[in-house]
Amino acid sequence: MLRWPVKTSFVHYVRAIAAGTCEVADGAELDADGVFHFPLTEALQNADGWSLRFGGGARFSAHHGFLDVELHGLALTLSSDARAGALGVMTARGDRLTIATMAPADPTEGAGVIRWQGLVPCLTDAGAELFGSVYAPGSELAPLDALVLLNS
Repeated sequence: MLRWPVKTSFVHYVRAIAAGTCEVADGAELDADGVFHFPLTEALQNADGWSLRFGGGARFSAHHGFLDVELHGLALTLSSDARAGALGVMTARGDRLTIATMAPADPTEGAGVIRWQGLVPCLTDAGAELFGSVYAPGSELAPLDALVLLNS
């Protein structure tokens, strides 16, 4: 599972100031605290690290469609040396777009679970463009947590 508030100021702007909507679809959920939950659909580990894919999606819309940001097909890659990470989304054309990079912390493991907590994604050029160039490349998004249930 991926738990991610996206960017608190952005979600607040869409919902309160711009009188827009935040919608979830295909198994994603939005809790009362404003945290989006995307279900894990695939977890692959190899010598390079982890590749996690998540189902569901979130869409932010306001200003009669002039603001329209869609996040679906989320993928998180985390290197085994805890030095690099990337967050990607699937585009409408079916291409993968890396929207943020991060320096992940080491995961914690226990009770059949591996967890990465407090990963801080920073927008790439493509990520800044996805958010309408309101935020500059390098801007921090909200910290995210990823959780993988291990097979016994």
